Amino acid sequence: MPRSGPSLVVWIGVAVAASGGICLVASVLTALLVADHSSSDSSASSLIAIGLAALGVLAVVLGSVILAGAALGRLWRRSRQAGPR
Repeated sequence: MPRSGPSLVVWIGVAVAASGGICLVASVLTALLVADHSSSDSSASSLIAIGLAALGVLAVVLGSVILAGAALGRLWRRSRQAGPR
């Protein structure tokens, strides 16, 4: 009997995408609450906010690629099982 529910790859993809979302929220909070907007210099808090945003975007993209790969793999297996009609 095949196991039902999401596979490990799907869980990893969801976790990576969710952590990316958390990084994006943390970058916005850092920019709003901590960063010094009064000067035009690149303060450490501004750089942290930019770095968190970049990391968040990369994690969301990576999570999406993992989920798309898992979906394509499942589709490929189903098409191979069905065989020619």
